[in-house]
Amino acid sequence: MGDEGLAVGAALLKSFDLCKQDGSLFETDQIENVYWGPEYAEHEIERAVSAQGYAAEYHENIEEQIARLLATGKIVARFNGRMEYGPRALGNRSILYQTTDKTVNDWLNKRLKRTEFMPFAPVTLSEYSEQCYKNTGGAESPAHFMTVTFDCTDWMKKHCPAVVHIDGTARPQIIRKTTNPSYYRILEEYRKITGLSSIINTSFNMHEEPIVCSPQDAVRAFKESNLDYLAIGNYLVKNLAIRISDRSETARTTHVNAVL
Repeated sequence: MGDEGLAVGAALLKSFDLCKQDGSLFETDQIENVYWGPEYAEHEIERAVSAQGYAAEYHENIEEQIARLLATGKIVARFNGRMEYGPRALGNRSILYQTTDKTVNDWLNKRLKRTEFMPFAPVTLSEYSEQCYKNTGGAESPAHFMTVTFDCTDWMKKHCPAVVHIDGTARPQIIRKTTNPSYYRILEEYRKITGLSSIINTSFNMHEEPIVCSPQDAVRAFKESNLDYLAIGNYLVKNLAIRISDRSETARTTHVNAVL
């Protein structure tokens, strides 16, 4: 997806020709993830946070903290590990939020200074993909990269309306534990609290800017977008200036248990 895919495709095609294989290699060996970008040391994160005057709390179990915040209606920007390659935010440079508030497309896009009319995309635990989406068979691999649209089940439409388009579809990232253990654990912990296996995953960036790459990018975007929390590495930064009136009452109080 995107112009950079042309370069990758050309390299793969040439590699195929050079190997003079019948294609079996490419049928069995799949790309497991695209976390190919840079990552940053803890001291670099600490320096970026302190440079903007923020106080940060260190959490050994940051995933559980994020899940709890999401379950209580908080918006969490996540910066962790190596940056994802390509046009989709895949959890390491993402803004996360609950899927229960169907008004989020309006107020969160305004806060991020975006004009998109499409609903936000979800990330969903692979074990529960059939509960949420129809006809995923044969498309599991590309769905790991948020590149395929599926019809949503009635269950998904009822419990996760914030990520269902007007035509009843969604373009999910289906996440496996082996692909991104830390990101997976956030959803796993979130499901324990709420009974829901999906959360919103939108790119961590300001309007018309690329996805954040460095800790400095992340802290600046967090400051300008006025989000609730920044989870950067194992550090949690709280925005003390957040205006609660900027979002709906539903978004602030939703606490569901939809286990069936």
